[in-house]
Amino acid sequence: MALLSGLTKQIGSLKQLRLITIFFLFSFIVWLSSKMSETHTASVEIQFDFSNETFEIYRTNNEVQATDFIVSGTGFRLLSARLITPTVFLSMSDAQMDGEGIYFTQQDLISAVESHFRNVFRVNQLSLKRLDAPFIQSASKRVPVRLDQDLMPADGYAWSSERQIVPDSLTVFGLPSQVDTLMYALLDGPKNKMFNTSFDQKLAVTTDLQSNFKWSQTKVHVTQNISRYTQVELRLPVEVIDSDEKVDVSLIPAFVLVNLRVPIERVRQIEPSQFVLGCRLPSDTTAEYLEVNFEKIPEDIMVKDITPKQVRYFLD
Repeated sequence: MALLSGLTKQIGSLKQLRLITIFFLFSFIVWLSSKMSETHTASVEIQFDFSNETFEIYRTNNEVQATDFIVSGTGFRLLSARLITPTVFLSMSDAQMDGEGIYFTQQDLISAVESHFRNVFRVNQLSLKRLDAPFIQSASKRVPVRLDQDLMPADGYAWSSERQIVPDSLTVFGLPSQVDTLMYALLDGPKNKMFNTSFDQKLAVTTDLQSNFKWSQTKVHVTQNISRYTQVELRLPVEVIDSDEKVDVSLIPAFVLVNLRVPIERVRQIEPSQFVLGCRLPSDTTAEYLEVNFEKIPEDIMVKDITPKQVRYFLD
């Protein structure tokens, strides 16, 4: 019985100790919550990034800049800011510029922080007088638009119109040394595809150019008509164009074979009179051969080959 009585007393003591521990722990939590809800002052590191970038400026790097602020706020807010560094965005429309570059004043930084943490933090002190932004003045110029890879028609088809790119040139902005070397805007066109229908798409500037430069717009409208074609061979005479009437010129051969791509619906309408093949006398009288080219040809007919492409000439 004595043993049982002693054990009962020990259990009672443990219960009292547990109650005392819970009481002190609860009291500490209440006290800590009360203190953390009060306003305190502490140093907080704040990161700055940038927004509302314009075409007139070029970003030299993407590094986030940070600086320390002495701020006032509740203990909970300060603890959260100390554990996870907050990021505040600075609008480039508020930036200043002088001979040293583009920057933000001390007041700009304080205003941005207090606006971001409205009714949460109040800035008491900031030793930094200015924050230099990683931007410089952009260079700009107008460059023509080109396709990364030519559009290829499928077998039995050919392009029946000139390619139209609207707009045919774009304004590029960026680092002066890079802009000076850029000669055209390259479009990321379809690759390894053969077309049997007309092309009508909006194509974007290639990703590498978009990552290194800013553009007045990144997409342009590209169109080109296509038709079903077949091949037609004609034997046509060659004329001497703009020759002196007092000089007789003999050509060898006087006829050449031309291989044409003709829309299927036009095959029965093709006549030799629709074509004029010509060559021009050179200023260099030592030349023995003249280049043969079409002086007249219907717009929807494509030249595949001319045989021969040069003819010999003799002055009579």
